[in-house]
Amino acid sequence: MIRVIVVGKNVSFLKQAEAEYLKRLGFYSKISLLELKGGSGSPGEVRKQEGKKLLEKAGENFFALDEKGGKYATMDFKNLLEAKKDAVFVIGGAFGLDKRVKERSGGLISLSCLTLTHQLARVLLLEQLYRAHTMIKGHPYNK
Repeated sequence: MIRVIVVGKNVSFLKQAEAEYLKRLGFYSKISLLELKGGSGSPGEVRKQEGKKLLEKAGENFFALDEKGGKYATMDFKNLLEAKKDAVFVIGGAFGLDKRVKERSGGLISLSCLTLTHQLARVLLLEQLYRAHTMIKGHPYNK
């Protein structure tokens, strides 16, 4: 089972890609994507509000996506997923993650050295999850 917990709704032009990868992933694993409402106020207040919600939903064992997180090659990411039967990933909102989320996570993962919007990070994470699962099953998507 894979759970992806995100802050906010995705933008319209990325929703189709997100839906496609969720559908494809469904052939390999149970997957859920939970959208949480974003916070309001100053960036620090927003991160704190969103962090509280993320921690309530993520439980004790999760990975947090953060630009300063560990860099995984595709094969390393596949190995990480293969070792975990259940995986939870959290993606913060426009102002990033609250420090409590980063501290409580089981690991920080960076999808790129580039700064990405949180909406685009959702699609990239789903694509990488799909790629890893095709590799685990020996299917030809990964070239």
